[in-house]
Amino acid sequence: MGLGLLSILCVTLFNAVWSSSVISSGLYADPSKAAYRDADIACDTGGLAFYRNLLRSRQTTRRIPHIPSYSRFPRTFRTRRAATGDLSRLWQDGVIPYQIQSNFTAHQKAIFVSAMRHWENYTCITFVERTTEPDFIVFTQRPCGCCSFVGRELRGAQAISIGKNCDKFGIVVHELGHVIGFWHEHTRPDRDNYIQILSENIKENHDNNFAKMTLTEINSLGEEYDFSSIMHYARNTFSKSSDLDTLVPKTLTADIPEIGQRQRLSVGDIIQTNKLYKCPSCGATHQESSGTISFNASGGVTKQCQWRITAAYGEKINLNITSLTITDTPDVCSNSFLEIRDGHFKKSPLIGRYCGSKLPPAIKSTGNRLWLAFETKSSEDSRFAASFEAMCGGKINTNAGHLTSPNYPDDYHPNKNCVWVITVSQGYTVGLVFDYLEIESHDDCVYDHLEIRDGGDKNANVLAMLCGYNLPAPIKSTSNQIYIKFFSDDSVMKRGFSLNFIAEIDECATGTHGCEQICINTMGGYKCDCKLGYELHSDGKKCEDACGGYLESQTGTLYSPSFPDTYPPSKTCVWEIKAPEQYKITLTFTHIDMEGRNQECEYDYVEVTGGAGYNKPYGRFCGRELPDAITSDSNSLQVKFNSDDSVQSTGFQAEYFIDKDECAIRRGGCQHTCINTIGSYMCACHNGYTLHENKHDCKEDVEGCRHYLNDHKGVIVSPLWPKYYPSKSNCEWRITTAPGHRIKLTFDEFSIEPHDQCVYDYIELFSAPSKLLGKYCGGISDVPSDIISDEEELIVKFKSDDSVQRHGFQAAYSSVCGGDLNATSERKTIYSHAKYSDQNYPNNARCEWTIKASPGAKVSLKFTTFDLEDGKDECGYDVVELYDGVKEKNKLLGSYCDVQLPPKTVTTSDKLIIVFNTDNTVTWKGFAAEYQEVVA
Repeated sequence: MGLGLLSILCVTLFNAVWSSSVISSGLYADPSKAAYRDADIACDTGGLAFYRNLLRSRQTTRRIPHIPSYSRFPRTFRTRRAATGDLSRLWQDGVIPYQIQSNFTAHQKAIFVSAMRHWENYTCITFVERTTEPDFIVFTQRPCGCCSFVGRELRGAQAISIGKNCDKFGIVVHELGHVIGFWHEHTRPDRDNYIQILSENIKENHDNNFAKMTLTEINSLGEEYDFSSIMHYARNTFSKSSDLDTLVPKTLTADIPEIGQRQRLSVGDIIQTNKLYKCPSCGATHQESSGTISFNASGGVTKQCQWRITAAYGEKINLNITSLTITDTPDVCSNSFLEIRDGHFKKSPLIGRYCGSKLPPAIKSTGNRLWLAFETKSSEDSRFAASFEAMCGGKINTNAGHLTSPNYPDDYHPNKNCVWVITVSQGYTVGLVFDYLEIESHDDCVYDHLEIRDGGDKNANVLAMLCGYNLPAPIKSTSNQIYIKFFSDDSVMKRGFSLNFIAEIDECATGTHGCEQICINTMGGYKCDCKLGYELHSDGKKCEDACGGYLESQTGTLYSPSFPDTYPPSKTCVWEIKAPEQYKITLTFTHIDMEGRNQECEYDYVEVTGGAGYNKPYGRFCGRELPDAITSDSNSLQVKFNSDDSVQSTGFQAEYFIDKDECAIRRGGCQHTCINTIGSYMCACHNGYTLHENKHDCKEDVEGCRHYLNDHKGVIVSPLWPKYYPSKSNCEWRITTAPGHRIKLTFDEFSIEPHDQCVYDYIELFSAPSKLLGKYCGGISDVPSDIISDEEELIVKFKSDDSVQRHGFQAAYSSVCGGDLNATSERKTIYSHAKYSDQNYPNNARCEWTIKASPGAKVSLKFTTFDLEDGKDECGYDVVELYDGVKEKNKLLGSYCDVQLPPKTVTTSDKLIIVFNTDNTVTWKGFAAEYQEVVA
């Protein structure tokens, strides 16, 4: 690793709107990989589009995306690996304040905290929740995926973006490395002595990502090149193909590790961080719940040591000095001493400075951190010893704060009994908002649990008894005190809980809220609302006439304003559909054409919600792809239409009908799950069980679980998910898609008993019955991000032995177009898209098939249906192109669109290439074609 000056300036856009900054960024899959580099700054392809859109916005009316004040910078940069040599870019005293935006899940937040604890555990770097510090980092999400400033930006808040697929432990550790000040390892000026850059394998226009920095930019502090650094590029970063290397070690020996690891800090990472921040050579960070500290210093040797003790939020630390021999002037302790501070660093409140041999009284922190410093300049030997223990529970007297279970985000310890009493100011109540809950599950919470009572002692009324995994709704006391008790027994341990508490007041009850019609009290504030037939004015207080309405008929139709003409700008409409008790509502969209894409829908959209208070989301939709039919879980649905002030389209039309829910009473007699269907119902069983012959009861599937799936997308989970999978499981999923398409599998959660060879519990993936794609166990980092079958069938096999169990897995599958097909004498079929005949083909499709016949034979292709957007003579919108052997212009057999069947095609070679591209507007039915091998 090396040290470098952060002297590069970012491109300045729109005069002074964008700040000049050095930023680190990367692709979704790996924060060390960027897709484009412009001069001294690396940008991914999203960054290019972002720049171009900004430049175009000077000539068009398209919106400029809103960027919060703390992130006024081009959002997709990646710079080179090194560490800042500009001392002003270092975080003062190694303390990095942070905030985590609320859009992240509790699981993601726990990963961020674990990654920060990983840096703290091996260095003197300290991460603290931001209070009033002027400079701090903000965990957020940006289109770049993974991106962050390198070092301290000195402009207040600075973003560390953890986007899609970046929320992995090792990737977050890597991004925090940039925050601390490190760039990429392979840009050191001496790198040519250790690695070879294979320029011929690098993607076009990406050579600059492998540029070497100069001696004036980097000072490596005498440390050797670190192949195992978490900041090193992988072998195939920016490669033209995944099987081609772009950089390799020059000497391949057994002691050189695989480069590009994203598991943990290397020894070199730790050494250079401690050098960069001048960490004391003795001392440590302690994150365990109890332990001892001791140190002996020989006379005549100057020593400066530091220890940092960190407990969970809501815990306090008891520290006992058990031995003390430090020679210095009593009551002065100026040259040799043990100093203890109530907080995380040397500027925290001083508890005491000690020398001599008299033991001080027991020390108790006011928060969850203690800081110790030992310094000696004496000619005599000095020593001390201490023991510490994190103590949960206690009285908390503040109007806002954070509380977690002991040892969070790691698993809590057995036999804990923690009681907190939170007291806020008079006239307020206490509000609790949970952001994580994982406590041993039981229907009555008789094992581990979190008990919450409405008052200041154990005799107050119970507000909640919590365990399991489901986040509760916000909890509010009726007085200014709340009692919280956490209990764990001696068996199963989980991650625990994390919550925020605030002093809460009902603003709606004060009469000063200013709402014209309805005031709704929320945790920490309030909001105004309107009665049916009205909508909220832009001032957030008044109400005005609105579209929408209250629907109770058996069937009906609803549509956007002015349908089928374009809807007006800045319009909000709300429909409430109400059915009798024990009935459900099915909503089917027959048309949708709205600004935006289904993945984002941040401009115009139609949103469907249900449940009590309409707080259960069924989906937010836009674009042109028809959503799947929606069936409510209760007897009500709310449909909300919203348009902004720019682009308008024809909107939407939807039909609904009301059907009796036979499952509403005693689950319809089903033992496990009752599924309501139109006019009837059916029973289903949990994973690991099969339906009894009586169609209502469930029995354990002793023969193993077998699943046959043919939807174009879906989710598969291990038996009993999200609980631990059972022993001796033997499950198989056969996932098939339309001919000519393949299956992509992405693991969202993965926890299977680890082993180097995966001989105990494991997953095997097969493309067709016999071709093994991989065998996996361990954690989420042990499986590829995406796995794609070679053919139209993917087989997933899961087996567990009779010993250790884990949570198992959850994986999403989807159909992807394109691939290699073999032509034989048998006639086979290929379809334009996996949902052919059910839905139109999608926008922005990019599909390429290669059909191969036997050597010396030819490929025959005959379209049986063909229905594409009319692109006039040039087929400039949606198009099918056929190539003879290779995809070159002089080998183009034809370009086809519209509805006329293309002529039958026979190649002159043994290979036919089919390319199917669609644009982002009109879609139609698509095509079906038959192919086979013909003898030349």
